[in-house]
Amino acid sequence: MILRQFIGNSDLGWKMAWSDRMFSMYGGVLFFAWIWYPIRKRIPRLPLWGLVLLAIPMLLDGGSHLISDLAGIGQGFRDTNVWLAQLTRSAFPQNFYAGDALGSFNSWVRLITGGLFSLGLVWFAFPEIEEAVS
Repeated sequence: MILRQFIGNSDLGWKMAWSDRMFSMYGGVLFFAWIWYPIRKRIPRLPLWGLVLLAIPMLLDGGSHLISDLAGIGQGFRDTNVWLAQLTRSAFPQNFYAGDALGSFNSWVRLITGGLFSLGLVWFAFPEIEEAVS
């Protein structure tokens, strides 16, 4: 009751920016760090080319969004993903193809590519950091 008087009749909560790729990158670093630490002595170091290989999907996804946005925000080929609907013969619901809401194609690709990059980053950088501080 007191809280409602303090905030008035507005909705409780705050709006927050959300980025699927940033969530998967930063969350992925934490997740893969937890996995890497117990097995760090049993796995070989990831070479630089391995990190680059794991970063390429994110580069392709981000690059295609950049090119798509040149047509105008919300006007490009990555906003509607008509090309993907044709490729998959519309096997998924229509809301999977359009936009970037959670569960859409764009959301899944951003989550996966950010996760691959964070895997590569932990696998490549953490052994270097561990050696430097030892």
